[in-house]
Amino acid sequence: MVGSVARAHVATRRQSVSRPASGNRRVTRPGTTSPMAPAWQFGCTPVLTTGEPITFVDLFAGLGGFHVALEQLGATCVFAAEWEPDLQDLYERNFGLRPVGDLTKVDSDSIPAHTILCAGFPCQPFSKAGDQLGFEHTKQGQLFFKVLEILAARKPKCFILENVPNILNHNDGETLKTIKNRLARIGYAVDVKRYSPHEFGIPQIRDRAYFIGSLEGLDSYTWPATSRSKTDITSVLDRDATADRPIPAQTLRAIDMWNDFLRRSPDALKMPSFPIWSMEFRATYPYVDATPPAL
Repeated sequence: MVGSVARAHVATRRQSVSRPASGNRRVTRPGTTSPMAPAWQFGCTPVLTTGEPITFVDLFAGLGGFHVALEQLGATCVFAAEWEPDLQDLYERNFGLRPVGDLTKVDSDSIPAHTILCAGFPCQPFSKAGDQLGFEHTKQGQLFFKVLEILAARKPKCFILENVPNILNHNDGETLKTIKNRLARIGYAVDVKRYSPHEFGIPQIRDRAYFIGSLEGLDSYTWPATSRSKTDITSVLDRDATADRPIPAQTLRAIDMWNDFLRRSPDALKMPSFPIWSMEFRATYPYVDATPPAL
């Protein structure tokens, strides 16, 4: 999903990544030999269209979704940050760059100059699954302001931020207003859009809010167009993958039960669009006034 927004920002959109035995990364769209698809095919207008070299920083990098998308454009990652040691190891193995750990301990002025800042800043303070403390969360809720500090110090031309969709309504909209106002205060034109991968032909429903910003304005920018075409999980499966660990028998039984439920369900039945936490059935905690993480 981050690829769709990244490519709208510059020129193209990611579909898949395959790695030959030699270990060199090769990027192609399924069923083609072309490494990229022009932006106009996806109904979007790019922000950066010049031939200048594109560099980026990847903050709260996770598995490196932003890195994959921008690397396909020929962009170079000059700095990355990720808190989890296991993900640091994986990122280094995949991209040859080891992320720093605690971003709050990094001097913002020491971060290399870059064209685009990418950040999936922690979503837990804004998620419905937690206490929704927002900016009041003593650790994670304050990390947006570290991103803001880096933007103010290094002034990249563009940024792409990602978070849970609840951030758009959190605290009766005050959180969204704060984010947009603070970004505008340091010179960025800002826009935000809610997207899910399944709207771009990717078989996953995962709504996210995407913030984009540019020092040069967004008047000529259009978001990538979505599609409600049918998706298929087989389009993203790696047939040659080896199992790092076996799937537990209990998990396989749960998958079989869910598949059986789907087979028996009438086609006209509307499936729930929210999680069903069956392990919480008959729970006795005071769920009306508090959430499990708070107890």
